[in-house]
Amino acid sequence: MAGIDDIIGGWVKDAEKSGEVKRLPGYGKPLNLDDDRHVPPKYRVAYRVLKNAGYAPPEVEMIQQVAELRKMLEAETDSNRSAELRSRLIGFQQKLDVMLNRSAT
Repeated sequence: MAGIDDIIGGWVKDAEKSGEVKRLPGYGKPLNLDDDRHVPPKYRVAYRVLKNAGYAPPEVEMIQQVAELRKMLEAETDSNRSAELRSRLIGFQQKLDVMLNRSAT
């Protein structure tokens, strides 16, 4: 059974092949990383101060750790080490899911 990443990856590839991605607003333009419309107003000042000081929210750090573990797992050839990395990855993904669900409420 395909994982959610595989399914979404397939959708993205299909959209790229059909040219749908190139028709999206902002295609080819840099991201506006200062756009804080989706941050609740009561948190905007605090987030801006933390961002300017170089701090990232715990969720962002966890996403980076998950991505790093995935890279390590793809490159690993030892089955014992792969199993250990897979276990760590699952744990990090579960923690990340809890963090994201908690921040969405």
